[in-house]
Amino acid sequence: MNVRIWDLPVRIGHWALAASVAIAWLTAEQEAWQRVHIVAGGVAGAVVLFRLLWGVVGSRSARFRTFVRSPAAAIAELRDHLAGHAAPRATHTVIGGWAVIGLLGLALGAAITGVLNYRFDEIEALAELHEALAEGLLALIVVHLGGVVVMSLLERQNLPRSMLTGRAPAPAGAEVRNYPLAALTLIGWTTAIVWALLVWLGIAA
Repeated sequence: MNVRIWDLPVRIGHWALAASVAIAWLTAEQEAWQRVHIVAGGVAGAVVLFRLLWGVVGSRSARFRTFVRSPAAAIAELRDHLAGHAAPRATHTVIGGWAVIGLLGLALGAAITGVLNYRFDEIEALAELHEALAEGLLALIVVHLGGVVVMSLLERQNLPRSMLTGRAPAPAGAEVRNYPLAALTLIGWTTAIVWALLVWLGIAA
């Protein structure tokens, strides 16, 4: 039975992060689009900060403790999938969970170093670190997308669609609430953070 396993804040955060990283990548080398690049990076950083908090106090499937487990657990889960008898789940796979942690960490690091690099552009090391983190993030995104394709085939379901609708086959009792107020908080938080960054950087009055 399809039930809601991804709440609204997780879904909005996921697609906002994906869009902001894509925009930041597309505008990275375009001087005329520098402000757009900065806004995209600010959105990414703000979304990650909210997701880190939501990973502690959010819905059951959003909490890190439900999907961040040991490497041995990841290997065992992968074997179950390859054997075709993996148990239904209501959150990320173990391997997917570690990918989430990596993506959040790299995105936050790239956002912070990007802002600092703009503010203190005379420090060359910041530019180099920002570029390295961005390249690492893009590499992990490629791996993540490949994993989504593989798991969609193994589980015979459309994982991107489940992140859009929030619904997927899951064990009984796995359904979570939608938390619309938290989703509005995410939007307000992100807007406030981006505006504060633009003011600090002297881009907005």
